[in-house]
Amino acid sequence: MKASRNTISAWGLLLVFLLLNSCELEDKNINPNSLESVPANVILPFTESRLARLMAGTGQVMAGIFVQYYEGIDNHPKQVQTYTVNEALYADWDWNDYYDGPMINLRKMIDIAEKEGSFYYSGIGKIMMALCLGNVTSLYGDVPYTEALQGSANRSPVYDSQKSIYESIQQLLDEGIEDLDQTYTGFKPTSDDIIYKGDVSKWKKSAYALKARFYMHLTKRSDELDFNPAEKALEAIANSFSSSDEDMTYPFGYSAAENNPFYSFSLLNYILPNAQFTSMMAASSDPRRDFYFKKKFGVATLNGLYFTSSTSPVHMMTYHEMKFIEAEARIRIDKNDELAQTALQEAVSADINKVSKGTLDPSIVSTYVNKNAVLTGTFETDLALIMKQKYIAMYATIESWTDYRRTGYPVLTPNPGGDHNQNPGGAIPRRITYPQAERLYNQSFPSVLPTLQDRFWWDAE
Repeated sequence: MKASRNTISAWGLLLVFLLLNSCELEDKNINPNSLESVPANVILPFTESRLARLMAGTGQVMAGIFVQYYEGIDNHPKQVQTYTVNEALYADWDWNDYYDGPMINLRKMIDIAEKEGSFYYSGIGKIMMALCLGNVTSLYGDVPYTEALQGSANRSPVYDSQKSIYESIQQLLDEGIEDLDQTYTGFKPTSDDIIYKGDVSKWKKSAYALKARFYMHLTKRSDELDFNPAEKALEAIANSFSSSDEDMTYPFGYSAAENNPFYSFSLLNYILPNAQFTSMMAASSDPRRDFYFKKKFGVATLNGLYFTSSTSPVHMMTYHEMKFIEAEARIRIDKNDELAQTALQEAVSADINKVSKGTLDPSIVSTYVNKNAVLTGTFETDLALIMKQKYIAMYATIESWTDYRRTGYPVLTPNPGGDHNQNPGGAIPRRITYPQAERLYNQSFPSVLPTLQDRFWWDAE
């Protein structure tokens, strides 16, 4: 871990604090120079924003290049196009931004909230921590957690096994749900919660949806677990979202100075749409293609569309992802389950309606769904179909890279020039390299630096 794992400065928090109408500084007699005095309602909006920025930024751009949503043509994405991940740049930035940003501040928020009995804040904090931890382990594999986030008290935290990380994720989500079930009269989030405006019922549903996501990450390890990931996912889904109106989505543009970071990648033309992806969507007349990319002077561009405007939302967890998970889980349990197709078609419809903002004629949506989301009862064929449609719908997230690594779908041809020392063999990367600062300064760093082809626990062959 880097030598400094500090919380955001009290003055930085105070600035956010003063921008929120819900703050009551004088009433609480807060000393702005004491980190211990920063209240949970100041930390919450900052961590939501930081996590959203990470989920739209370098990590998803790298993953998107790997699974061929984008082609890296300039700056650092050009290196990633040939599967070169500089351990001092993107790998280091993403790692540090998670640990030094939302994760250490969520730890602080949880501790403060638990101490004062603000159970809604601690519950939300644990759900967000689980999401951070799931994202980090999906990118890097084994990562520090149990000894991490202690600042100078421990500058060399051990790396927890990925299996134990997933156990911690589920524990955090369970504890978060328990906290949100508490009845109390203390301090509760309102406008300081940018995602759900203090609606704890939606936070609980998002926790159950995340439980389903992270259970399904483990499908390749079913034989050695004491539970069936597909069955556990379905159990969680039963308590989750009922429509896209409940999606866990961060609305960029909350303030005039706040831009979605993906906007910069597309605006500067560091990335362009990958021809494989645009051809796939064109071949099926996918109605989402006009919202994902467009032609400008005969060249496909990403700029200024649903995911790439300055105020584009970030999909943290959605109803359509949950329904794709349900469809996959059902065929893994029973390949003839008729509800699998119902879930699949609802997933595709929900995603089309979300990215089009309901502007498409319903007949266009139904025609596409009835032609492209029909299962056969043959497991491998249906898995490929579900994952193809999920791949299209999970655009601009890291989840498609996870799905590719655990299922092999969609079938992709590696980019040229990717065979080198960091990525021997040239296949699509299985992981991101650890950051240089960890290798140099964390005395608990693993003895062997993995290549991009070294598989971690849930991705083992």
